[in-house]
Amino acid sequence: MKRPVILICIDGAGTDYFKRCSLPNIDRLCREGFCSWSSHAMVPTVTNVNNVSIITGEYPAEHGVFTNCYYEVEEDREVYMESPEMIKSETIFEKASRSGLKSVLITVKDKLRTLLSCGVDESFSAEKPARWVVDYIGRPPNIYSSEVNLWIFKGAEAFMQKFSPDIIYIATTDYIMHKHPPESPEARRHMRLLDEGIGLILDKYPDSVIGITADHGMTAKKTAIDLEEVLAGKGVKAKVVPTVKDRYLPHHSNLSGSAYVYLKKIEDVKKAYDILRDVDGVEEVLTATEASQRFHLPQEKVGDLLVLGEVDYVFGTLTSGVIEDVDLRSHGSLHERVIPTILYGVEREGEIDENRLLAQIALRGLEIV
Repeated sequence: MKRPVILICIDGAGTDYFKRCSLPNIDRLCREGFCSWSSHAMVPTVTNVNNVSIITGEYPAEHGVFTNCYYEVEEDREVYMESPEMIKSETIFEKASRSGLKSVLITVKDKLRTLLSCGVDESFSAEKPARWVVDYIGRPPNIYSSEVNLWIFKGAEAFMQKFSPDIIYIATTDYIMHKHPPESPEARRHMRLLDEGIGLILDKYPDSVIGITADHGMTAKKTAIDLEEVLAGKGVKAKVVPTVKDRYLPHHSNLSGSAYVYLKKIEDVKKAYDILRDVDGVEEVLTATEASQRFHLPQEKVGDLLVLGEVDYVFGTLTSGVIEDVDLRSHGSLHERVIPTILYGVEREGEIDENRLLAQIALRGLEIV
């Protein structure tokens, strides 16, 4: 088998998760390669946005995926960003295919398998596994478990043996990060299982190019605010969509550290801006223009305002008023932006200060200009 390129996105793995236990395989990659503990994720710090940036090398304004879910104003409906047609930029898989190279995509969440599949030759998720993989390594554990991430690494090894891909992309799930802080026994066990999975690949393919990063970190949240109700109480009608919103409710209850605000009347922008800026727990309010310029977001899609929360606040729809005490871990804000980047088997050129730059590493490893 030729020298493969292996990209791994460890969902929700902020730098703090790597510091709490011995991880011999990751330590080896860092020792023999390159490791940064201060790279950055895209904003908003949510799964879909960052995975697409990793496989395209582009900012959201270019590749088009700017959230997990958004509001389609003209159709008056919320839209999950799960379709590959939503990606406007060419993926590393499509570039590989044009060069006659083979690619494999393996995820825990099936939404990611669907979204990231442009140009992929073979793919499966733990939610919808390939039958032959199940026959080979057994049925996947529950997707809300630590063991499921180790299972997909075993599946990746099986796919590499069967298909000899030139590039393989592995995306784990962040359920444990949502439920347990870095210092907890559960989180440490989870990181050791991830390290074991990485070791399976490293031991079999020590000459491979390996790039590891995360889509976002994770922080504890204590207070939830219903911004839609806040605005309604001041006479402003709006649709507020938390950026983390998806179909995996056990993770985060659709409570996010950031939210897009779509106003019913455009003339309410200034009033809504002033109202939200004064809400306890709101760190910043940006207009669509400001959000686009600062975070490379598509101005025409992000609504009228982007609200970013303080470290222990989240936004979403509540059932018992405007504000609630909560006890959960989530992401979406600026406070989950710092992530690791680990490179092995390839020389880096310049700083790898954003996760999207792994696409360049992959293309260089594949010798694609």
